[in-house]
Amino acid sequence: MPIKDRDYTLTPDLLREYRDAALVNAQELLEEATLLLAHEKYARAYFLSASTIEEAGKAVQAFEGLGKNLKDPAVTQRLKLQFEDHSQKVTSAFSPWLQATPNLKDEVMNFVNLMVALKFGREASMYADIYAERMIVTTPQMQVSQKTGSDCVRLAGTVLSHVRSYAQQALPKSTTRVQDAFFALKPSIFQKMANTSDFWYFYIAQIESGNIALESAVTEYNDLYFSKKALFNAKSSAEGGNAV
Repeated sequence: MPIKDRDYTLTPDLLREYRDAALVNAQELLEEATLLLAHEKYARAYFLSASTIEEAGKAVQAFEGLGKNLKDPAVTQRLKLQFEDHSQKVTSAFSPWLQATPNLKDEVMNFVNLMVALKFGREASMYADIYAERMIVTTPQMQVSQKTGSDCVRLAGTVLSHVRSYAQQALPKSTTRVQDAFFALKPSIFQKMANTSDFWYFYIAQIESGNIALESAVTEYNDLYFSKKALFNAKSSAEGGNAV
């Protein structure tokens, strides 16, 4: 599949249109998943349920984008990349439900376990494959049980209900400059940073001075040290490098 052309300008009007289109499409996918479930097409019902959740996640991302600094190219580029990232869309879709009801560990983990068991769900529910370790052919019907299909349709409906209430508000909470900088930071950079002892020396020092916000610590450490290949604490060098 070719990489999408990201050379477009994100505007508030475009984000609202994208949000609305994603919500409409998510509703249609859920209705079609429900029809397939009624006709005992459990694998296809699972596939459309996962797609419902993904579309709901795009609606959340587009809505929250309205509160960000769209004049910052790094922010808009990160938004565009989010729109194409399956795992981030699923994570975004669950966010409104988690915010509304904190005690959701069991419900969320049920879905996560389903996704893991099906090796990311969507592909296994659509295509025949060869299970190399056992040298057997697998089919979507073998992979998705009635309970799995039913659970995913039900879960997609609940997720979409919370997303609709959240994403159709008048305006999202505006983000700060620091929050935008943290959002725009490449995940790979943050991961590398978090794997260094020097960053944690810096973060602990920030906490001790009363600045406990992770976003602030990450962006400041990147600006002052990591991007310049410098160290906050000389002890890090004596420990044989930055890696923890």
